[in-house]
Amino acid sequence: MQLPDATALDGALVVWDAAGRLAFEQLQGRLARRGAGAARVAQEWPAHFVAFDLLRLSGKTS
Repeated sequence: MQLPDATALDGALVVWDAAGRLAFEQLQGRLARRGAGAARVAQEWPAHFVAFDLLRLSGKTS
């Protein structure tokens, strides 16, 4: 999705487990990895950005 310039969103990075629940511990584990280990864990536990608030759209505060 392409957003207009000067747009600001508030949200969070999340990882879901196989049952569709948030898996915060998996996200924390990804942050500690580097190199090939990080790439492997990113494949296994992909992170997604979930936007929950539109703060600004095209420079106008909402």
